[in-house]
This record gives sequence, structure tokens and C-alpha cells, in this order.
Amino acid sequence: MKNKELQEYIQSQIVQSQKRLKGLVNDMDGKPLFKRRVFSDLYKYASDFLKNGNEPRIIVMPGLRGTGKTTLLAQLFLSLPDNNMTKMYLSVEEAIKRFDVDLWDIIENYEDLIGKHLEDFDSPLFLFLDEIHYDKKWAMFLKTMYDKSKKVMIFCTGSSALLLREQINADAARRVFFVDINPVSFPEYMLFKYNKSSIEETGEIIKDAILLSDNAKEVFDKLKKEESNIKNYWIDIDRLEIEKYIKTGTFPFSLKLKNEFLAVNFVSQIINKVIYADIPQFYKFDQETINKMDKILYLISDTLGVSVNKLSGTIEIDSETLRLILKSFESSGLIFRVAPRGAHFKQIKKSSKYLFATPSLRFSYLSSRESIKLFDNYKGSLLEDTVGMYLNRVLPKFGEDSLTYDVSEGGADFIISFGDRKIVVEVGTGKKGYGQIVKTAEKIDSKYGLIISDDELEYSEEYNSVKIPLKYFLLI
Repeated sequence: MKNKELQEYIQSQIVQSQKRLKGLVNDMDGKPLFKRRVFSDLYKYASDFLKNGNEPRIIVMPGLRGTGKTTLLAQLFLSLPDNNMTKMYLSVEEAIKRFDVDLWDIIENYEDLIGKHLEDFDSPLFLFLDEIHYDKKWAMFLKTMYDKSKKVMIFCTGSSALLLREQINADAARRVFFVDINPVSFPEYMLFKYNKSSIEETGEIIKDAILLSDNAKEVFDKLKKEESNIKNYWIDIDRLEIEKYIKTGTFPFSLKLKNEFLAVNFVSQIINKVIYADIPQFYKFDQETINKMDKILYLISDTLGVSVNKLSGTIEIDSETLRLILKSFESSGLIFRVAPRGAHFKQIKKSSKYLFATPSLRFSYLSSRESIKLFDNYKGSLLEDTVGMYLNRVLPKFGEDSLTYDVSEGGADFIISFGDRKIVVEVGTGKKGYGQIVKTAEKIDSKYGLIISDDELEYSEEYNSVKIPLKYFLLI
């Protein structure tokens, strides 16, 4: 359907995109923002397509609000050449809300505006579509665009990875390549905030040692070999920097803010946008239920294991509705569920552990409690969020069973399972013993146990376990 106002809008986007997006890639002083680790992968996909027409051609970049997806789109747009190709950036949310249209209406009016069908393009066309999930038929749109022309490459951002993966069917999934945009890692934090070079090779070695070794001795030997590089990295870093990172540093926008209160306020705004803007798009809750969501997250922030029956009684809401609310929190990327494992490690009807997607989300709720010793009181929970966030990023995606916890009294915090291997992980503050590792390891045929804490690097032959300093783990 021809729409003159929509065509004028599209034309203004084409004309103004360069100027508009430059504002997104620079800080308040006009200096270019650092690029996330994932930028180099995305840029390579674009370059390979330009040179050889390589796949993937349709790339979906899901992630929690505030993780820098729009900035990444802008950096990609501005990094690609302007000659011998066509580029268009579009805020799908803005266009759909303003003109009450869908992506097909936008493309048809774009074709009418330029007087050419996409099939007739003889040079590459790049579409950068921000917040694509605002079109409910986005997956079918991408599939059809893929089939329509081999000259089209699309980068698009959307809500959480779980939500977008739930919405795509098998036919469309074969054409779409997902690149998750995760919260900021500690090396990225140090790079953005202090221009400190990262040691990515060492990070990869640490990751492989932790996940892919045959036994604890091999984990220890690999880490010991990298010890000098690791210590050199940390030698000029303030000892309080890890605490600052955990509190507010997992979101890119917070890194240039010197005021902790302001950073926490920004995180709270993200949570509100997810509750009042994102979740209602996919879940049909009434307003009274939506208004209770913030309180539910507040209550979750004070604990790890969540009893649905107990929580439903506290907030006066039926248990089935509460389960759906928790599922909506997972789908939108605010929290992630660590399923319980019991006897013989079958799923059992015990409390799931709900960790926040980043410790900064939990801290935004904890800070409202105004405790002077707030960080110390909740350090254990915040560290579990941190370790869980890292494991979610680096673990192969084998479904929810890939990360569980031992629900029994004194059981380990995490059980990593992928392929035929199981690794027991305990997270702790201060000095930590091997007790919980051993208790869980005895029940399963685990490769080895890991304790992530403030302890020094240590190997125990007796317990087939390694103590890994948090400083090491944060580099993966």
C-alpha cells in the first residue's frame, strides 16, 4: 500500500542516518566509543558478504536492553563503505508505532520510493533494523527477504535471545543466524573505562582449561602456565574495581558515569522498560499483575532459591500466574533459571534458583535497602550472578540441563553438563573448602570440581578439584 508520509519518513532516514548514528557512536566529549568484542565478528560477516556473497546474510542480534545493541548497529553501519552499496538504518519500533504499519509495508514503500524491486538490485543492500521484534511477523519477513534476493544482507536487533528463539519456526531458523549480545565482560569494562588492553588469548586459554580439560591436574597446569600473564594484567588494577564492575559495570552506558546512584537509576529504568514495554508485547497480563512485577523482582533479589508457593502467598497471586511471570522474566532476559537436580540427577520438584542476568540488576534492587554493608551482605548472591552470567555466555547451548545445581543440603552451586562431561562448580567469598564440591561430585561421574573464590590458585589431588581465583575466571 502506497503511503506518502511513510515514504517521506524512509527518505529522511536515508538522508539523516549518517548524522544521526554518529551521535550514537561517540561519547559526550565526541570521542568514539569502544567497540564490543562481538563487533569484529559482525564486521567480518559483512566483509565476507561484500567480497564473496558469503553466508550468513540474515543476522539477528538479541540481548537484554542496555547491552549496546543499537550502538553496535550504528558502528557497523558507519564502518561499512558508502560506495558500490546501499545502506538503510531503521528503528522498527519508531516506524511501526508512528505509521501503524509492518515491515512489509516499509519495504514495499521503499521499493516504490527508489523505483526498483529488491530482486533487481545488482549491488549489495544492507538493512539495519533496530528492535525488529516490534513486528510480530518479523521471522517470516526475514525468511522471505532471504529468499527474495541474494544481494540483501540484514543486521537486526531484538529482545532477549530466548524470546526471539521461541518465536522462530524451523524453516525460518535455517536462514537466520543468531549472535547474542551479552552483558559487558570484565576485560571489556576495563577497556571501555580505562583503555586497558585485554588479553584475549589468555582468556581463551582459561576458558578451555575450565571447560575442556580431562581432570583437575590438567586444569591447574594450564592455568599455572598462564599465571604470569594473568598477574601482569591485574598488577595496576585497583582492588575495588571488581566490586565496581559487579555493582554497575555490566552495562555499557554506565562505564562513563562517575556517580553510582545515577548508574543504578539507569539500570532501574531498563527494568521498568522491560516490564512495561517488552513483556506486554508477548504476554497478556492485566495491569494489576504487571504492576506487581517490580515487587516480585525485589523479593527475588533477596534470595536465590524461589519457592513459587511461598512467593505467590507473599504477593497474593495464584501460583500459575506467578510461574508465567517468572517465565516472562526469563524470556525477556532479566533473570535465568538454574534448574534443581536431585537423586540420580533427574529434575525434581524443588525450588529453582533464579539468578539475575547480570549482578547489576540485582544490585539495583539491593541498593534500595540502604544497608551500609550492602555489598558484603549480598556478595555471595552477586558473585553467583556474575559466574552464572559468564557461564551462560561461554557454555555450548544444550538446553536448560547444561547448567543446573545440586538441590541437596550443602550441594554445589552449579553442575555444568555438555556432551558426556560434567563439571561441579562452587562459588564463594573469602576462603572456601572442598566440602560442597565433594558432596556433589560423589553423586555423579564428574570430570573435576572447580571452586571460584578469593583463594589463590590451588590443586587438590585428593578431591580432583582446583581453586580458581575470581580474578582468573573474570578474564574468560
